[in-house]
Amino acid sequence: MCIETAIRADIRVSIQDRAAPDRAAGHVAAGVLVDGDLVLVPDPPERLFDPALDLEVLIFPTDLAERLPVETPPVWKWGRFAVGDRAPLAATAKLGRTSVYSAQIGRADASALAAAIEATDGGCWAALKEQRIITAELWAVEPDLLIRAGELERAQREPRRADHRFESVGALTDGLCILFCFCEPHGPR
Repeated sequence: MCIETAIRADIRVSIQDRAAPDRAAGHVAAGVLVDGDLVLVPDPPERLFDPALDLEVLIFPTDLAERLPVETPPVWKWGRFAVGDRAPLAATAKLGRTSVYSAQIGRADASALAAAIEATDGGCWAALKEQRIITAELWAVEPDLLIRAGELERAQREPRRADHRFESVGALTDGLCILFCFCEPHGPR
């Protein structure tokens, strides 16, 4: 589901514990947006699989401008990927809706990636970097950046407010007819 209309921006993905008091304290693991609706979590910490945690995915730009959204798309499926009885190499979060951001990875050769993971003794982050599948230090989700992303997220959730003033009640109802189309309804009631 590679979306060509997605926003191209330097982003970070943080797997968050919703019960934490803020975004910095809630950070459980870093992830990579590998497709519009899929997040990969390389080398996941064991804590990620704690069923008592209420996890969510936070996707945000490193350039915390108001015009770029901070997203918390719903996760409808978590996946765990391991070889044998070894610790998981990766986890995935299948999102319930597509992110507005473009994927953070380049083309991967499956056999070369497997060899790189073996060479790094199961280090998925190191193998992704070595294979140049990722170029930025996506695992580096700094607490200060998370705090600022949380502040921007709260500001973006705040509804905008407008104050409309009219010269008369007739002008007001004409304005309402234009905005809400209830004077000329579309279709049957």
